[in-house]
Amino acid sequence: MLDKEWVHLCRLDPAYERGAWNFVRAVGEDNDDNQLIICPCKDCCNEDRHLGVDVVDHLVTRGMDECNEEIARLYRAAEYLDKELAGLDEFSEIAEGEEKKEDAFLAKLADAETPLYQKCANHSKLSAIVSLFRLKTQNGWSDRSFNELLETLPEMLPDDNVLHTSLYDVKKFLKSFDIGYQMIHACINDCCLFRKKLKKLDRCPHCNASRWKVNKETGEVKKGVPQKVLRYIPIILRLKRMFRSEEMAKTLRWHSTNKSKDGKLRHPVDSVTWDQMSEKYPLFAAEERNMRLGLSTDGFNPFNMKNS
Repeated sequence: MLDKEWVHLCRLDPAYERGAWNFVRAVGEDNDDNQLIICPCKDCCNEDRHLGVDVVDHLVTRGMDECNEEIARLYRAAEYLDKELAGLDEFSEIAEGEEKKEDAFLAKLADAETPLYQKCANHSKLSAIVSLFRLKTQNGWSDRSFNELLETLPEMLPDDNVLHTSLYDVKKFLKSFDIGYQMIHACINDCCLFRKKLKKLDRCPHCNASRWKVNKETGEVKKGVPQKVLRYIPIILRLKRMFRSEEMAKTLRWHSTNKSKDGKLRHPVDSVTWDQMSEKYPLFAAEERNMRLGLSTDGFNPFNMKNS
């Protein structure tokens, strides 16, 4: 039987993820749409539909919105779920799907590490593309000029070069590694972000400012062209990429094995505050791969690349 109390567990506890899977299976039993199910996480708020594996990911990383009658109804339906019979086949399919994703990623990684051309010792396909794209961003090159550069460079390289010849292909290549950002429309006065329940609004609900740019001479609203955009780089995808590197993964776990033994403070892990956090959240502290992040920005751009 499904334990209703799993939502109260620490989301780092393996039992929480198991409970989330059981919940998803219960919803599948009570839903006509076997492909997509309503996601009850705090961000989706029962408004968006996702595949079961994505719903579990949302529940683990974001938590569940418990104040919902639909969720309570699903809990009651889930009480009659036989865990052993309902989930084995689905779990196997998910495991196979994850294995295929991993194989696909490794194939893409091997392609990215291909030398720029056969005897090139300084650049791989990925490093060359990233270096060129960095120059474009830092110097404010237009898309047109960058496209012309990509079309010209292969003519100067050996015939066996693997450099992409268009900005579209470059962006598609980088996106396959989750190297990118999400664009979220924002109020010109920083009152809100037009997302979730506000994503269809044309005006800010707080200051009534237009979401879209307005022609100052004619007063015409350029619908579809936002006045301000937030560019969000997803942290979870970045952490996953970091832990894929064996060497970097060791560095990320450094704090779990290198605490000072002589009483001297050499790293935040040796501080009293670190110990207090560990005592307050013991399950989080017990996981050596835990990440403690600090917010270090207040309206300024730390990368010296302005809005580009």
